[in-house]
Amino acid sequence: METNKLNISLAEYTYTCGDGCCTDFGTVTIVNGVELPCRNQDTETILRQVLEHLGYEVEIEYSYDS
Repeated sequence: METNKLNISLAEYTYTCGDGCCTDFGTVTIVNGVELPCRNQDTETILRQVLEHLGYEVEIEYSYDS
């Protein structure tokens, strides 16, 4: 069975405004050369947008254990 290669790039960024009072950060997700619209550090959001971009209906269960 032949499979296609999927190229996913995660590029983290930090931006500070000119006077230094505001800082923005996140992750740009690129799938096969297409930059996805959400810029987020949240793993669930990144995973969801990649899978939906590929045509999957997605349901993610998220839990936190402390």
